[in-house]
Amino acid sequence: MNLIRFLILPLLFVTALWSEAATIQIDKDTVTPGEGVTVTLTAQGSKITFPTLKKIGDYPIDPPKISQEFSATIQNGTTTTLQQKSMRFTFYPDRNVTIPAMKIVVDGTTYQTRPTPIRVVPASSLPSGQRYRLTMRLDRKKVYVGEPFVLQVIFYEPRNSDIAQAQYIPPTFDGFFVKSTPQERLENTPEGTRHVFDYILTPQKEGNFTIPAPMIKLGIQTLNAAQDPWGLFGNDIRWQSLRGTPKQIEVLPLPADVDLIGRFTIDAQARPLQVAANKPVSYTLTITGEGGLEELEDPTFDLPDVTVYSDEAKVDTRIQGGRIISHWSKKYSFIADHDFTIPAVTLTQFDPRSGTTKTLSTRPFSVHVTGSAKAATPPAASTPATSTSAPQKAAAGAPATSHKKEDNASLFDDTAFYQRLAEQNRAHLFSFVWLIGAFLLGVVVTLLATRLLRRFTAGRAAKIRRHYTPDEALEILYPHTNDSPEIERTVRDLYRVKRGEKVSIDSKKLAELIERTRN
Repeated sequence: MNLIRFLILPLLFVTALWSEAATIQIDKDTVTPGEGVTVTLTAQGSKITFPTLKKIGDYPIDPPKISQEFSATIQNGTTTTLQQKSMRFTFYPDRNVTIPAMKIVVDGTTYQTRPTPIRVVPASSLPSGQRYRLTMRLDRKKVYVGEPFVLQVIFYEPRNSDIAQAQYIPPTFDGFFVKSTPQERLENTPEGTRHVFDYILTPQKEGNFTIPAPMIKLGIQTLNAAQDPWGLFGNDIRWQSLRGTPKQIEVLPLPADVDLIGRFTIDAQARPLQVAANKPVSYTLTITGEGGLEELEDPTFDLPDVTVYSDEAKVDTRIQGGRIISHWSKKYSFIADHDFTIPAVTLTQFDPRSGTTKTLSTRPFSVHVTGSAKAATPPAASTPATSTSAPQKAAAGAPATSHKKEDNASLFDDTAFYQRLAEQNRAHLFSFVWLIGAFLLGVVVTLLATRLLRRFTAGRAAKIRRHYTPDEALEILYPHTNDSPEIERTVRDLYRVKRGEKVSIDSKKLAELIERTRN
């Protein structure tokens, strides 16, 4: 009898410790793979210390949340304060696991919770209305740096489910470039609805990476018949959390320095190939194929005495048949007043499937420019410096100073010579006076013309168009791009307006610039 008491009393004591001082509660003991189990540890006392936890078995836990409540009692004038403290956390098992006994220190005494088994069952074993699942898939396990791949997050919602609220928490992608936030796709299946999120990821560096699991929190409506038999006051909401399984991926270094990773074709088109001076030649470069083109550096052209403009590259990437298909295009404009050649564009491609590298090239385009100012200007002819005889000078308009004596008489006695010399002097004086008069007349005419031109210009300025469309303005200013920095800057702004960018252009100044260019 004493032996029985010796065995029973400690057992009752331990049971008391489990049931009163420190307790453990779980929201469910049977879950499907990835479904969360919420654990709550509770203790009462003045000073409470919970265990430090990071995992339950092999499964990491969410950061614990601590809450506490205080109550006070007064007895015989003495106030006693009691603290109740709770620690709550969630973990996501994918196979059977037992929550081990955990130690909680209350007012210097160590208490232990009871071990709690958790059973994990296939979702197919649950009623159809409870078969919620969250999975994550990769289309491959090894990729190269810069090679895009597809990651899918799939949430299975059973038929006739009553989800009132849902909060999707996507995985984090440290070390990867993400094209964009994916749009949710819905797929109907015999089991229910598949909510699919497609991510296109591009690794930035080599190494072994773990992509954390996504998570979804569900608020499921359940009719509480006991409290609300007529459904007048709404439904209760039962919260459930699901988490996928983390995925491992190996990123390999590229075997060579390349421009493209995948399988692509490249093409270029230019037109017209014969153009008037200072008229634009349109050039379009296109790259299409399997792989990613988001990080392709735009090819540039540096041609002597050729002005080059370009739009922003347009990239369209989509998932087709489980493959990443990309289309890249960029438009250029070339302007020159002489013949030039648009060179070939050459890119190096690495094919991850075959492990081979090859070169892709476009063909060059020779452009013939008609009415070229440089071609139309002949080189200046060189004139040899030869001696000019007096008769030649006279023929050229220079005064003749030579005199041929008709007889042997003295020059002072030659009256005919002096008569001719006087006539020449009078002619020179008349020419000088005429020149001065012509100069003064030119000044007067210039002043009058300037005033008339100002009046004409002022009158015309009043009739200047104040509004030009971007196409009209470009058609007028394009050929004069190289005439001044102001025209070049205006042409660039007009192109930005055509691309849909918000650029402020003063219509009055634009009209004045066009009129100055026309004049």
